[in-house]
Amino acid sequence: MDKIKIAMAHRGAGVAPVFAALEGGYYRENGLDPELVFYHGHSNSLKALIAGEADFTNAVGAELLLANHRHGGDAVVLASAIACSAQQVAARAGINSRADLRGKRWGVTFRNDADECAIIMAFDRWGWNVAKDIEIVVVGNEGKRLDLLLDQSKVDVAIMHAPETYQAPKYGYHVVEDFGRLGVAFQNSCAAGTRRFMTAHPDVGLRYVKAFCQAVHRFRSDVEFGIHVLRKYSGESDTEILRPTWVLFARYMSDMMFPNLEGIRNASAILHRVGALPGPVAPEDAADQGPVIRLEQEGFFDELMGVSAVGNAAKV
Repeated sequence: MDKIKIAMAHRGAGVAPVFAALEGGYYRENGLDPELVFYHGHSNSLKALIAGEADFTNAVGAELLLANHRHGGDAVVLASAIACSAQQVAARAGINSRADLRGKRWGVTFRNDADECAIIMAFDRWGWNVAKDIEIVVVGNEGKRLDLLLDQSKVDVAIMHAPETYQAPKYGYHVVEDFGRLGVAFQNSCAAGTRRFMTAHPDVGLRYVKAFCQAVHRFRSDVEFGIHVLRKYSGESDTEILRPTWVLFARYMSDMMFPNLEGIRNASAILHRVGALPGPVAPEDAADQGPVIRLEQEGFFDELMGVSAVGNAAKV
């Protein structure tokens, strides 16, 4: 059994693949003994990954690109659970349409992060301009996230990540837009490691990716298991919030699993545009498709999705 450390940015639904792999026994099935180490946000979990304090993490493409730039890192996306924006736009009472969102105070925890990338991608398609059409209010992260983002004295509109989407009504906010409907490639929830680790321990890396893929498939296809994972690890116990959270993420997730190169390219282009990166990053420099390609070649996905069993039954 190989011991591994996994840096965790939070306990939200976006990192559910890690918890699903743990709860489903997929790490141990693949000879891995995981230790989860919790940090405050993706910037810190990725910093730990790059520093060698952890072997893997569940990340977001934009945050990975920023961390590599800030820390001279070699972090790479190894497998993808979600390859589109997975944020919703919540607004206070009286703001009921896209047009109503214009000219309002939009709350974010930080500038130039994955949420701002999602805002810019949406605005590009709406024909809006972040600098002209809204006011960005940075609320920081010194306190409970929803208390900061949904403070009506400072913020009219905020970006939500489920289950926050379904918790927002308790604060007097409701969902007006869903960025997931844009259909734009964006590397969201993903397994990440470093090229150093993958070069030194390719077998461990392959087994980690296999466990991740098994977990994503089980989470999105087994409703009871998926909701159980969210209830146990997210801290949310209300079934009326957990149910729609699972449905939303199960719909966002894909069994393709390949790192989404177009999604990384889009994030890189936007981060360069806002000055967060000195230049665009070639998506191949921030992804390692090798493990998923090998699993595909070995027939892993045929077995995972039941094709092998159907083929054998047909021969009988």
